[in-house]
Amino acid sequence: MYERFLAYSFILIMATASISAAQTFGPADAVDRTGSGAINWTTNEVYATGLGFPPPHPANAAQARAMAERAAFVVALRNLLETVKGVRVDSESIVENFMTRSDVIRAKVDGIVKGARTVKTQYLSDGSVEVLVVLSMKGEFLNAIVPETFGKVNGPYTPVKPASQSTMPSQPPVAPGKKVEPIKPEPQQPTPPSAPVPSVPKPKPEPERPAPQTEKKTEPAQPGPSKPAPEVPAQATVAFKGGVATGMVIDGRGLGLRPALLPRILDQQGQELYVGQVVPRTNAVEQGVAGYARDVQAAANNFRVTDNPAVIKAVRTSGSARTDVVINQGDAQAFRELGNKGDFLKYCRVIIVY
Repeated sequence: MYERFLAYSFILIMATASISAAQTFGPADAVDRTGSGAINWTTNEVYATGLGFPPPHPANAAQARAMAERAAFVVALRNLLETVKGVRVDSESIVENFMTRSDVIRAKVDGIVKGARTVKTQYLSDGSVEVLVVLSMKGEFLNAIVPETFGKVNGPYTPVKPASQSTMPSQPPVAPGKKVEPIKPEPQQPTPPSAPVPSVPKPKPEPERPAPQTEKKTEPAQPGPSKPAPEVPAQATVAFKGGVATGMVIDGRGLGLRPALLPRILDQQGQELYVGQVVPRTNAVEQGVAGYARDVQAAANNFRVTDNPAVIKAVRTSGSARTDVVINQGDAQAFRELGNKGDFLKYCRVIIVY
């Protein structure tokens, strides 16, 4: 009996089920699957399943089903927490790093995971129950992860004025009502005439003798270290209908790009074009910094970028985790111009295709 109970307990803790059987993702959705769940970067949601079994000797069928459901839900939450810990925040860290460094963040994430929503409950023929849960990465979750300094741009720099040079007053201060007499200049004493200095004849310069000419040997120039050729700004390749852009699609296919909660868009000189200095923290928490897709056409038709997005091809990735995208200098200039004409960057209307 005891061995059977241990066997059920082991299965209860370790059992997980396939997400594909319980949840259908869109064909163009960007989904990262893990051993215990899945991350849908298109909808900014995390999924996990849990499998629960009834106790060996339940009092009745209702109790067996209820206990199996409860066990499946507990396992699903445990799997969900493990999946959430592996979510990439930026190019240098994952959620687990934030939870390790801060007990406050750990407590917040644990509480948010416990409030996950049950999407589907499936009752199997052997009496076991499979539960699918989902957690949104927007709103409360992002509020716990995104740093408080995100989106805060320092005010304009005000130079400190140099202190004025102090000048000595020409006359000392005088009490009110008292007459001021002008300061009389002292008479100057005549300087006595100096004795004449006898002139000394200058020596005649000797004629210059020509220096003997020596044959100079020229040594061959040593080759210096080769310098990398400077990057030539490429012409803009942005695909755009014209007018005011309503969103931005970054095509990062074929670059080994990996999605994250706070991806950045850079130019080839490393200048940041999009994220913390453009997006207010409130919008980042409510909308998510960027969406992801597997197909450019599907991304361009996504409601996130509405009806007139611009499409730019990325040239490479950046960062240790390869979550930041780099566009050429010509496209970077077009990116800035389109962003200045509209407000789509401020409201996170960006989709990255990978």
